[in-house]
Amino acid sequence: MLKQNGMWGLFTLVPIMSQDIEPFLQKTVGQLPLIGKLFEGTPLDVDLFTASIILSIMIIPFETSIARDSYNLTPSVLKESAYAMGATKWEVVKDVVMPYSKLGVLGGVGLSLGRALGETMAVAFVLGNLNQIPKSLFEAVAAVTVKLANEFTEADKDIYLSSLYYLAFLLFIMSFAILAIAKIFLVKAEKR
Repeated sequence: MLKQNGMWGLFTLVPIMSQDIEPFLQKTVGQLPLIGKLFEGTPLDVDLFTASIILSIMIIPFETSIARDSYNLTPSVLKESAYAMGATKWEVVKDVVMPYSKLGVLGGVGLSLGRALGETMAVAFVLGNLNQIPKSLFEAVAAVTVKLANEFTEADKDIYLSSLYYLAFLLFIMSFAILAIAKIFLVKAEKR
């Protein structure tokens, strides 16, 4: 499935992004004083912006299912009480359901972010492989997961292998921290 998402991004989304969306963003948002720096450069076929869009598309179903489950945890007594007080449907959602389930939604965002951190193949196809800190969203970069997947078998020296292990350890710590925070939010939401 991940390869299919990456190939879909490479063959379908990348041409649309590089021919239509990225030039449009340069002409409009790129002219703004501070934000315009993010949209400088030549729109390439593979860049950070396209990879971000693909990852966003990939985690939307995951996040929405967690948010829906979190909304469903709101006790019906609370909703019915708000309706009995004369609240409209929008007021019930805004004043009862959203505050009650906000920790669950935030936990879902954290879990989705943890999932996005681990995506390798979909990002490998559309991110490029350039070892530099990007100055713009339209530059190719290399993600940690992609570096590990591409270069682990090529590591022929101890220092090279050690640096890849260090990158993997940093990725593990980052993912573990994000998922732990998300789990704390979800546990608090369930206790309420």
